[in-house]
Amino acid sequence: MKLFAGLEELNIPALFSTASRRIILNGAVYGPFAKSNSHMAGLNTALARPQFKQLDIIALDPVLAFNWEKDFLEALRFGISRQEVEAEIKISFSFVKGLADKYPSKVSLYPIRNLPNLPIVIVDDTICFGQYARAKPHAPEGFWGMVEVDVEKLFEWAKSGCPPSSSTKDEIAAFRLINECAQLMSVSG
Repeated sequence: MKLFAGLEELNIPALFSTASRRIILNGAVYGPFAKSNSHMAGLNTALARPQFKQLDIIALDPVLAFNWEKDFLEALRFGISRQEVEAEIKISFSFVKGLADKYPSKVSLYPIRNLPNLPIVIVDDTICFGQYARAKPHAPEGFWGMVEVDVEKLFEWAKSGCPPSSSTKDEIAAFRLINECAQLMSVSG
């Protein structure tokens, strides 16, 4: 596992452009991606690849409201007005909806219904994860971890809800991240 100070160090656009099978975005709000030509180019490169199978996006839908939303948004964009946050959610959802409309056979959109616990980006067998905090600067400038694992194997484990007793400590830790995504995608559909 590697640890980075800031999301920029992970070079997510380059990860996107090298994806050969699957990308999962569990970041709730994708305003910065929507405004980034390099993120969009990386996603388009992956989605245009014939062997690329799936982009799953877990996102806040501006028309849905939940009792946890106010607290979550205050942590997600601490110090930003509610109007600015709502505008970013609309931009974000328009961006992810546009991807789903452009690539309907490869993009699945999962509106969030349960409180997301941390931002996660998965590209093939690479998991990148950060943390939400009531702090300025926001999550992109926090610590981010990156780990290489067999993502599909861990998604198989998620079907039963727990890893096998023979799992290593690293597999169990990575499973927690995969299971977070699996849980949000199962209740969002």
